[in-house]
Amino acid sequence: MNLKNIYLSFFFATLLFTTSMTMIGAMLISHEVKQFKIYTQGISKTKQKVTLLGLLMESELARYEGKTAKEIGELTEFSFQDAVYALEAGSELDYVESVARKVLHEAEGYLSNVYERIDVVLYFRSYTANKFILENPIEELENLAAPFDVDWCKETNSCVLAAWKDQLADRILISQPFKTTYSDSRAFSVISPVYYQGQIVGEFGEQIFLDSLRAEGKALTVDINNGNKHVVVYFPHYPWPDFAYTQTYVADNNNLIVYKYPFSKILIDFGFLYLIMFAVIFGYYSKAQESRESKIQLANAISDATKDELTGLFNRKVFKEQAFKNKIKMTTFTVIAIDGDRVKRINDKYGHHVGDEVISIIADAMKKVFRATDYLIRTGGDEFIAILPDCSESKSLMLAKKLRSVVKENRLKSLDIDVSVSTGIAMSTEHETLNDVIMRADEDLYECKRERC
Repeated sequence: MNLKNIYLSFFFATLLFTTSMTMIGAMLISHEVKQFKIYTQGISKTKQKVTLLGLLMESELARYEGKTAKEIGELTEFSFQDAVYALEAGSELDYVESVARKVLHEAEGYLSNVYERIDVVLYFRSYTANKFILENPIEELENLAAPFDVDWCKETNSCVLAAWKDQLADRILISQPFKTTYSDSRAFSVISPVYYQGQIVGEFGEQIFLDSLRAEGKALTVDINNGNKHVVVYFPHYPWPDFAYTQTYVADNNNLIVYKYPFSKILIDFGFLYLIMFAVIFGYYSKAQESRESKIQLANAISDATKDELTGLFNRKVFKEQAFKNKIKMTTFTVIAIDGDRVKRINDKYGHHVGDEVISIIADAMKKVFRATDYLIRTGGDEFIAILPDCSESKSLMLAKKLRSVVKENRLKSLDIDVSVSTGIAMSTEHETLNDVIMRADEDLYECKRERC
């Protein structure tokens, strides 16, 4: 195993992974910021809702002062199926509770979208006669005394009786997260007090369930700092929770909601990408190295036994090399047959040493025109062929024309002899041997000579 390939793979995989994690992290955090904003906007709307309901009820209490609970009931326009739960079964609604029920039913006329959310429970809690009035029935609350336990509500900070005076200055109390008394779900309450004749007579609240947070793998914890509560939303199963992107929301004058998205979550959730990147890059470098070594070995082997001494081109022995056979077997190729014009006449008139110069001019021109990966072969005397793997017929025609032009430009100046070549082209087809293609190229060459192309 090549250590250089391992180091390079490690470096580039780390670089690519870091870049990818930065981009993915930015997108994930952007999404989480939007979700947190939606969540906190929901809390803000809930605060507005319960506050307005409380103020509306205080106005109605003053407005209908002197009327009986029965008279208030007769004035109420019932718009949905509510539910009333009392600590003492069978007890009637008193004046305060009748007004609260009236406000709940008529609130749609004052507030939009009051009853749309399905993950909340809107309620009024009476302290005058211990009743709950809910927007929807909850069967589990039937004959259940636990919701009326003042000690429990003070422990969870889920009723205004648990608040000190200054805490209600903004008319909002937000409870700690708690397990509801009628189910296994966890929730928290947003509450606003209702005052009548200088006393707290009840509260409007909305219980918001936390099931969606749990489904997303999130958890809540409450930290007390100088008497203020920090409700921390975090991911419990990831290390270094404090090394995180943090958002905060001031819920009320005693509660700060802190949302933490740990950077370790991005690394752990997407860490498998690093292994994939490393494997792909290492595979690429390994294959590239194998390819380089194969080319060097092939070049050395061919150079030792298959080179023409005069021109440096391949000779016929290259046809027997396994590397050459494998190359042309794996791909289509084009054969260009090349014949020096009037070379025999030059030999007869000026001697073979001049003929050799002409042959060298043709070979040098071939090296200039064709690719390093092409097979340039001197088959004998003034005859050559060029075998071009993965080269289209149109490209081959262009190269043949260029070769004729380059040869013509390199005349033998010492004796003022023009040098030229004729060419013939054939492209391999399926199930055709190399000899078949060479024969077709020769036929095209002879046709070219006849037509003096």
